[in-house]
Amino acid sequence: MQPTMPIKTDLVLIGGGHAHVQVLKSFGMQPEPGVRLTLVARELEAPYSGMLPGFVAGHYDHDAIHIDMVRLARFAGARIVHTDAIGIDRAARRVLLQGRPPLGYDLLAIDVGITPELSDIRDEGQRAIPVKPVSSFAPRWLEVERRALEADGPRRLAVVGGGAAGLELILAMAHRLRGSARAAGIDPTRFEFTLIGGSLLLPSHPARARDMARAALIKRGVALIENAPVVEITADACVLADGRRIPNDAVMVTTKAIAAPWLARSGLPTVDGGFVALRDTLQVEDDDDVFASGDCGTVRAHPRPKAGVFAVRQGPPLTENLRRRARGQAALPFKPQKEFLTILSLGDHDAIASRGGLALGGPWVWRWKDRIDRDFMRKFQVLPAMRDEAPDVMRCGGCAAKVGPRPLADALDRLSALDPPSGGPRVVALSRDDAAIEDDGGAVLRLDSVDYFRAFWPDPYVLGAIAANHALNDMLAMGGRGRRALAVCALAHATARVTTEDLFQLLAGARGVLDAHGIALVGGHSSEGPEMAVGFAISGSVERQRLLLKRGVEPGDALILTKPLGTGIVFAAEMRRLAKGPDVFAALAEMRRSNAAAADVLAAYGTRAMTDVSGFGLAGHLLEMLSASRVTATVSRAQLPLLPGVADLASAGVASSLLPENSAVLLASSRRKCSMRHGAPSCAIRRRPAVCWRRCQRPTRKMRSSSCAAGRRRTRRSSVMRANTRRWTP
Repeated sequence: MQPTMPIKTDLVLIGGGHAHVQVLKSFGMQPEPGVRLTLVARELEAPYSGMLPGFVAGHYDHDAIHIDMVRLARFAGARIVHTDAIGIDRAARRVLLQGRPPLGYDLLAIDVGITPELSDIRDEGQRAIPVKPVSSFAPRWLEVERRALEADGPRRLAVVGGGAAGLELILAMAHRLRGSARAAGIDPTRFEFTLIGGSLLLPSHPARARDMARAALIKRGVALIENAPVVEITADACVLADGRRIPNDAVMVTTKAIAAPWLARSGLPTVDGGFVALRDTLQVEDDDDVFASGDCGTVRAHPRPKAGVFAVRQGPPLTENLRRRARGQAALPFKPQKEFLTILSLGDHDAIASRGGLALGGPWVWRWKDRIDRDFMRKFQVLPAMRDEAPDVMRCGGCAAKVGPRPLADALDRLSALDPPSGGPRVVALSRDDAAIEDDGGAVLRLDSVDYFRAFWPDPYVLGAIAANHALNDMLAMGGRGRRALAVCALAHATARVTTEDLFQLLAGARGVLDAHGIALVGGHSSEGPEMAVGFAISGSVERQRLLLKRGVEPGDALILTKPLGTGIVFAAEMRRLAKGPDVFAALAEMRRSNAAAADVLAAYGTRAMTDVSGFGLAGHLLEMLSASRVTATVSRAQLPLLPGVADLASAGVASSLLPENSAVLLASSRRKCSMRHGAPSCAIRRRPAVCWRRCQRPTRKMRSSSCAAGRRRTRRSSVMRANTRRWTP
């Protein structure tokens, strides 16, 4: 989503908690003019804690209890920074990040949840499995479940903490493991479950709710120990304060939690437990431009339990006050209700509901809870389409935004026909290879390459790193190394502070790549425009005997790919909110991974030809090599390594906006009648004066534009394609 006016305010959200997902949804439905959102998130999929017991019990799968933060950020028009926040420099108005430069802000909101407080329990063996954060608990629970069904797996399980979370968790575990044991032919009575509380069961709930909970534990064969704090967790037991030892094979901990320590280290005002001290406007007590919500904050005037219901209800007032602050208006106070509804699931399709001094139970309560939870999640999992997201008006960024192969080839053919300049060094004019070659007759050839594309990803730091890496790959594909780089970038219209921040992030991301390869960023040019775009011109060199061109392919050679394919499809899907968040970041990680090591290995083992695969796809770039070498090739589609999610997206019809141009070139090539009289409708893999794709063709002359990131087509590990599936030749 492109801004309708210059960016004036950078609103940074730290954490994808229950309040922040509502902020993102609201800004997606109604953008705030001049405000740009950035989400700093450790998790790409935010779990909903209210459905965690149902997940453990087996009632919900992974997708049902998670919100895809990448999709939600796309809907909100927000950037997403996938890393941990480790501090705040309020004087400089920057968020300190793990593994990358600080990020500037005008307004800041924090919703990072809580961390378990385990300092009162000795656990030298690190056996305790904390339930918070949920994102790290879920995979550990799945591992416990897997081991529990093995012959020598854990059979005695305990949960430490007698509050609502502990009760729901132990009953969910009992339901799931006993049911799975029956299905696996294991005697379910061999499993033992114990709930250990340091005080009474459900201390904040009414007496009737406690009585109903105790009855549920007895009915389901779960032992309950109350008023007995755990002081130590040994290799095979929990040691209680009174000296008793409770044998167990796995321990989950739901005891009290504290705020992330970096909040206090950042100089924010705090209350007991390190929670951020807030006014009733959800603003930090000593800073009008910093807000906090959810479990990580405490409103002094209205303290409430650390329960998800309050985080959810803080979402609308937080959104309104962020909007008001961005407009220069005063924030409004918010007072939560004192009494609230709590629904506790009992493992199976049964639950207890309590409010004030009342408590009710039964299967209908569980159905009620299930409906409430699913309705809440549906708001963020099923997002409405926006008018500017229609597929017929959406164009890919990155490599898929390059000029198509036909108009590019036609223009360059006409340019090649012009009279060449006289004198000066001999340049391989309009080289069809990855970089231009300047040959002065010496042992070393000069290489020059340029890459430039409009942004396909909104984080300038990541974009800068990918663009620099992509420009460098042209050098690597020819066996060379870069020496100097010039940057060319366009930045979206914004205030001077925002422009400075974006330019810094963009070049910092690029510097990380260039520095690692010994390339100096010596200058560049910048401009303003409707959207961000970036490119690099890199100068380098290659020893004459190490030069690799596209035309070196010999009959019998194997095709080796060094990265998985499908970035164009992934980001075409991401624009339409069809790609899964983890799949998007898997593609980004591959695009930031250097090809230097792979290029060195291939060159050392006698590779005769290399190219950098980009927006014209594997087929397009392979055709360039085959045409230049006058050979044919056979590629097995089943052997092509793909990025996660690409196969499903392609099956659903997702493709980059450059696909029609690429397909047209291949189709035109396949229909071109061959005047060479050399045989069958499908040529064998050997040298020919002309080569074939499906039937005999004339060689076609094509020139690809400079390589760039969003259309990369390579594989993670070497793969040899020889199966007789389809012949790809010019």
